[in-house]
Amino acid sequence: MKPKDYYALLGVHKRSSKEEIKQNYRKLAKKYHPDANVGKPEMEEIFKDLTVGYDILMDKDKKKKYDRQVVRYNYGAPPKVEKEKTKKYGVKNENTANEFVSTILGFGKDATETIKTKASEFKVNIASKKIAKKGDNIEAILEIALEEGLFGAEKKVSLKAAGGKVNTYTVQVPKGIKDGEKIRLAALGKPGKNGGKNGDLIITVKLKEQTDVKLDKLDLHSKLSISYAQAIVGDKVRIKMFGESIEVTVPANTKEGDKIVVDGRGYTTSDGTRGKLILEATLAAPTTITDKERKIYEQLLRAEKQQAKGK
Repeated sequence: MKPKDYYALLGVHKRSSKEEIKQNYRKLAKKYHPDANVGKPEMEEIFKDLTVGYDILMDKDKKKKYDRQVVRYNYGAPPKVEKEKTKKYGVKNENTANEFVSTILGFGKDATETIKTKASEFKVNIASKKIAKKGDNIEAILEIALEEGLFGAEKKVSLKAAGGKVNTYTVQVPKGIKDGEKIRLAALGKPGKNGGKNGDLIITVKLKEQTDVKLDKLDLHSKLSISYAQAIVGDKVRIKMFGESIEVTVPANTKEGDKIVVDGRGYTTSDGTRGKLILEATLAAPTTITDKERKIYEQLLRAEKQQAKGK
């Protein structure tokens, strides 16, 4: 399920100060307080969400963890500020400029030279100004098991930094993440230059291949070993997969290679929609049997031979 956008709910963004968050919360809490909205349960739900969001955004550690969870949704992005457009004025010929200053404005030669000097100094100052530059992103690969992708997981990523130092980061892997999807940890990349922002840590998730379970889109494929009796008569069996206990109905007259489909037990999307679990039936011959079982098999064999003669 997609997490709630507490930034939008409180009308703030990541760079908003605690004072701004507090002011917005007080204003909205007063508006949506249950005492001011008797008989309106939807207002009470909004008030509860406001309180939860306020608690998270006002706590440094909780806010940091929340930001990492919702970075993929771009929650709390600061508003874009358009730079004021300025027109560029210039002259093609320096002599023409001098003539313009001297004749039209009435300046003498010394004044003209002073203006030229100041203009040159201005150009040098502009050129020497250091431009803020964002730091480079750091990219890493994180391998996770299918089970971790199915239910979500908290993982550690260790990266070697300059000077041999190893930095370890905690990564919240959201449930339903797909192979090749990326998780962005803001401002954990290389430092910016001249006051620029740090780059980001971008983690590409790889789902490990498993020999017993295969993933195809949202469907999980595996095998189910059943006895000859279960194949002929049919049965209900329980299997364990990724910690879940799953009931499987084996239809009567199941043959080797038949597919048994269990809805809603496959892989998942971020909103909780799950695919199918598709099990391929394999018949397991018994390695040891009792005398009673042997007699039953002998009776079955005689019945098969009699049936064959009658054809």
